[in-house]
Amino acid sequence: MPRLLARPATEGRVDVRFWMDYNFTLKVQAKEEMTLKIFQRSIARLAIMAVVLIAFIFQPGLTNSRGWAQDKGPGAAAPPGVPAAIKVPKGTQDALTAILTRRSIRDYTPHPVAEELIKLLLEAGMAAPSAFGERSTEFVVVNDRKILDEIFKVNPKALQLKKATVAIVVCGNQAKEKFRGQGYWQLDGAVASENILIAAHALGLGAVWTAIYPYPDRIPKVQKLLNLPAEVMPLNVIPVGFPAEKKVRENLYDAGRVHTNKW
Repeated sequence: MPRLLARPATEGRVDVRFWMDYNFTLKVQAKEEMTLKIFQRSIARLAIMAVVLIAFIFQPGLTNSRGWAQDKGPGAAAPPGVPAAIKVPKGTQDALTAILTRRSIRDYTPHPVAEELIKLLLEAGMAAPSAFGERSTEFVVVNDRKILDEIFKVNPKALQLKKATVAIVVCGNQAKEKFRGQGYWQLDGAVASENILIAAHALGLGAVWTAIYPYPDRIPKVQKLLNLPAEVMPLNVIPVGFPAEKKVRENLYDAGRVHTNKW
């Protein structure tokens, strides 16, 4: 650092040259101090960047092929044993919101439902739990207007079938049951149906459970209409469409139905 000039012992007059040198020295000193501060800040930033880079490089999972799988593009296959990435349409509701706001929708617009959305509903249904891992639930997608009308004739009260452009018939394949006759196919089909209903609402669609089972007059008619094997039982029909009606949320929580440890 430059030293400040010592002021000469002059009395009674102003030394102009001294003050010019003095001001110049102050400016040089201030500039050098600022340069030093900038240098110190740059060193600190570089140190932080180095730490972040080292942490990124040595973070588990980022340096192996599995960790980088997500950056290989949408067409890249996932590694063996790793499920493909889940892709849902923008605006899809979160699970809890969809569960708490779901309503049975029986009126739909004529707008057709895309096959991609139906596939998502089927994925949701197949993701449901299954007794003993039987996976006895099977699905028939019906988008033929004539068949939908024939199903309506089986249950004339189900006017929603006349307005839907597509429906999913949830069935139980008793041939896949490990303990046949115990009714586990009904349980499997019920939870799969609930997943479909919730997923439909989350995607902005409307749907409703339309019973086939346990009505003895409906079951054989639907079996014949859909050419179902004798061991495959139709549980319900879920018509799906874009809602033409709006329903507000119902708060169905009732503390009186909750018991702790004992009744």
